[in-house]
Amino acid sequence: MTKTTAAFVALFVAAALPAIAKDTSPVPKMFRSMQKGQWKVDILESSAATKAGRMMPSMNVCTDNLMHQATSGPGPRAETKCKQRLLKDTADQAVMESICPERTSTVTIKRESAKVMLMEMKSSGPRGPQAMKMRYTYLGACSEGQGAVTFDKNSAQCVQMRAQAAKMDPAKSCAGSGDQRKECEQRMRDMIEKMTAACR
Repeated sequence: MTKTTAAFVALFVAAALPAIAKDTSPVPKMFRSMQKGQWKVDILESSAATKAGRMMPSMNVCTDNLMHQATSGPGPRAETKCKQRLLKDTADQAVMESICPERTSTVTIKRESAKVMLMEMKSSGPRGPQAMKMRYTYLGACSEGQGAVTFDKNSAQCVQMRAQAAKMDPAKSCAGSGDQRKECEQRMRDMIEKMTAACR
């Protein structure tokens, strides 16, 4: 659940920052003036969470790390069968549409104040309609060692991730990897580090 939630939460910055970094389009005007640093994300509504009968946690998104991932990660993926277009583009509001083979999504972002933005996402596809509403509040600079998406260290999500990380043993898990053992162990160590960074 955590990875899926984080992916939805970071949606608008994660989608926009690679475009800004690579100077591609369309990039809403709101993103060009977006403050780098740490944003608190409060999920106000989520059809997926309501259906599953669970609460969605608040979390922080570090746009500096998302930008770093966009510029230092691997090149563009071959999965770009989606078509994006801007339906509205002003300094205080952006409406983006993404049409993919399996789903069509519309994201609306409104500036509520200098440091607060409201995002609404609606999508439709074979799995039925989905909707999410969240508020982003600017907190300031990212902390040293902070992950791209972080949760309160005392939250249920962090308790679960710490328990999972404690059970992960790269040496045992990768024992049967043969020549790829070192690479396997490094991937697991990186995974453990990311899980730890998400709860600092």
